[in-house]
Amino acid sequence: MSIKKNLGNRIREIRNSRSLTQEALAEKINLSAKSLSQIELGNNFVSAETLEDLCVALDITPNVLFDFKYSDVPEDISLDEIIKRLKNNPNLLKTVYRIVMALDY
Repeated sequence: MSIKKNLGNRIREIRNSRSLTQEALAEKINLSAKSLSQIELGNNFVSAETLEDLCVALDITPNVLFDFKYSDVPEDISLDEIIKRLKNNPNLLKTVYRIVMALDY
């Protein structure tokens, strides 16, 4: 996947996690909603100024924005496959366990 598409997906992912609409985020960064949509679709790239505005508006650092490591999770991955991967990595299993327990209000 191209860097434009990865970045667009990541912006959308973070925007959604903040419960922001495209219109609300676009307004915060002085961009049209259509322009933000094109960025999120990976059709356009951001300028340095827009990148900085996004980081401020989303309250993140650039390294968070460019953390694509897990952005391409396969849609068809099974729970069995996830469990196999976790069994092969005890440290990761402990981390996932802590996260799940933290989510269990």
